[in-house]
Amino acid sequence: MNDFYKDHVKTYKTPIYWLFDSGKENGFKVLIYLHRYTPYTVARIRTDYLHKTQKAIETRIANNEQIIQNSTNQKEKNQVIKIILSLKQLDETRKYDESLALHIANQHHIANQKIAIDLDDGVKHNYDLFQNVEVRNKNINLLKKI
Repeated sequence: MNDFYKDHVKTYKTPIYWLFDSGKENGFKVLIYLHRYTPYTVARIRTDYLHKTQKAIETRIANNEQIIQNSTNQKEKNQVIKIILSLKQLDETRKYDESLALHIANQHHIANQKIAIDLDDGVKHNYDLFQNVEVRNKNINLLKKI
């Protein structure tokens, strides 16, 4: 996904595939095709994909914790503990979910705002609608910066 997106941005400068990206820990990434975007896309990304990803990470952590409890091999336990400590992805996806869901200036959640785009406004203008979104007095980018 990273190579495709890098090549795509390099080739087109204003990408028609958009990468929703939770951050540097690679907890969650999803590509959407601009021409298939609807006002419900962000809500679907959140409920259909982000929440499933969070559940998968939580399950992986729970499975590793079971190994720690049931294993008698200290080396194996130490390896699993390192894996659990390195799973910063869950925290990152939770923060990203919060960003998609939080109220902004007493408006609806971002996912429920049903942000509409107009292809006639140009890719750059539409892309900017998802950048510098204010969340708890902090600006975040829902899409990977180009």
